[in-house]
Amino acid sequence: MEHVLERFRVPFSAMRTGKGASHLQRNNLVFWFIDGRLDSIEVLTSAHHGLSDLVNWCDFDPFSGDLLGWCAAQGIPLTLMKEEDGGQLWEAPSGALAALQDGQLWNVTLTVHSSPADWSADA
Repeated sequence: MEHVLERFRVPFSAMRTGKGASHLQRNNLVFWFIDGRLDSIEVLTSAHHGLSDLVNWCDFDPFSGDLLGWCAAQGIPLTLMKEEDGGQLWEAPSGALAALQDGQLWNVTLTVHSSPADWSADA
């Protein structure tokens, strides 16, 4: 992934975050690697990061928009996985996880399958 970003001259920061874990980050887009393999992609809404031009938000404003309403309008069913202290964790049929805090989007995480054999028909 690092070579792809360099090839297209996409600036990013790289950091090792633990034994075997590292990430590449551009604005609010984070690629997580475990033991050198892409594990997941995370989209943050931290005030410290601007919107990434690598993400197509399809007219959704991740800083002030209603994620649940937007998903309903797009026909994306969400399942509430956990709710605690004003936070909610929702899962889409694709396996994408969306974390909300006090009704506002906190982050979206997409798990990357390691090989085609791991892919399912509904992923």
